[in-house]
Amino acid sequence: MKTTEQSVSPIDRTRRTLVASMGGMAALGLSGCGGGSDSSNPEAGGTTPTPPKNNGNDPTPPVDNVVPDIPDTDLYPSDGSHPPRGVHASITGDPHTSRTITWFTDGLEPPLSFVRFSQDSSIFDAQGNPRVPLEHSVTSEESDTFGVAAKTHRATLTALDPELPIFYQVGSDIGGWSRIYTLPPLPTEQWTFVHYGDQGTTDNAQKLHAELLRHPKHLCLIAGDLSYANGDQVIWDLWFDQNEPHMASTVTLAAPGNHENKDGALLESAGGFKTRLSHPQPDISVVASNPGSTFYSFDINRVHFLVSSAGAVIEDFSLPEELINMEVDLSKAALRRLAGEIDFIVVVQHYPIWTDQEGRSPANFTLVALQEQILVRYGVDLLLVGHDHIYQRSAPMFYGIPNPQGYVQVLAGTGGASVRLFDEAPQAWSESEFVGIGFVTYDVEPGRIRANFWGAGPEGLDDSSRQTVTEAFSIRDSFEVHKRSLLSAREHAVLPRDKSEILKNYALVAYDTKQRNHRDEHEC
Repeated sequence: MKTTEQSVSPIDRTRRTLVASMGGMAALGLSGCGGGSDSSNPEAGGTTPTPPKNNGNDPTPPVDNVVPDIPDTDLYPSDGSHPPRGVHASITGDPHTSRTITWFTDGLEPPLSFVRFSQDSSIFDAQGNPRVPLEHSVTSEESDTFGVAAKTHRATLTALDPELPIFYQVGSDIGGWSRIYTLPPLPTEQWTFVHYGDQGTTDNAQKLHAELLRHPKHLCLIAGDLSYANGDQVIWDLWFDQNEPHMASTVTLAAPGNHENKDGALLESAGGFKTRLSHPQPDISVVASNPGSTFYSFDINRVHFLVSSAGAVIEDFSLPEELINMEVDLSKAALRRLAGEIDFIVVVQHYPIWTDQEGRSPANFTLVALQEQILVRYGVDLLLVGHDHIYQRSAPMFYGIPNPQGYVQVLAGTGGASVRLFDEAPQAWSESEFVGIGFVTYDVEPGRIRANFWGAGPEGLDDSSRQTVTEAFSIRDSFEVHKRSLLSAREHAVLPRDKSEILKNYALVAYDTKQRNHRDEHEC
């Protein structure tokens, strides 16, 4: 149906002051660039679209089941010489019994660092302070952080009790400790994830972060263009600092976008993304194996997720491998769906295939040739994307034509980097549009996914006021996706094609993809 802070040690204060000042300048630059083309200005001969209707006035969500973070503690005194920062959680193994924690320290010779953790809530007093140190410890592995004199630390917690929350902090007795964060357990039947892209470090991005903290969730998927560092690694630091409260308490996984590709060249393309994040490793891996993989897949309960670069980092020579991986992975998933092991197949990437954003409609024809025939062949249920700074949801479709056997594209490039406009007339596949910032929540249960887009609109739609978001977040779109019929599941359960067929037009596809990426380097 169509619907319409944590404390900062003295030794780190100078660095963060520099980060904040540079981030502020970046935020101003993004707002100006993200304002949209002059064609939206009536004086330039264009038209200003009518604001989309608010399709719901739902109250703010309940937060009773949010497990609070634990206050700071003095149980671990230190000299504060290497304070951990940018703490974030992800999964690289079993989503129920393991978690991977990642963080950074400045300098190239950090002390031996750890994750301390417990699943025993009885060790905390009434104020949430631990009476004794957290009893378990895992030593981190360290690696270089791209483009900056810092180290990335990773530690994976295993053999966790899947029914209990995880209380943890990171650091060292010498260098300093983070506060204690809480990760909720992952239910096996009903659970929730969120999706958005194109965040940056603007005021609107921080409004989105504050709203995310109010919504209970078990997984966060970011559809590319995370920090808008564009090669400036100090902006990556700012972005991780701003988002640590949410990302340290929510399992977070991401796809790379065109702005990630501006860090490094060739094999170092997306170097900031690859060295700062932690993801599952792809089954097929020759040149793309790294902790922050740019394509990978994983299961959570009865949902299979495939994260794709969509060609955003083609310069690192991984795209042919990724396309073969995509074909094999989705074929396996379709066969497993027919066997009753999973209910849904979800693909996450930065670029949308079809769009009505002003200046980019009607489609990303590079991806029509590169990907869409793969998505249609294996019956992908949801395609979650960003890139265009609008919210737009499709009907089930393929090749731009509504079709009940097709995939639903959910475009939420609404993370706060900027606010853009629509073309005057949405295409026939479009079922909901919104101008503003926001994110989508997906409540998953066996056989059904119920989704809500939580959006906040701007002061106005003209270039001078569109980047100022003044509305409160509320539900602006709601929809459901149901498990495919047995007949549909059987139709899409087919074997993967030979790699020679998949890559037969690769030279042309690669040329078109590089041309698209080059154009995007000059756009926000």
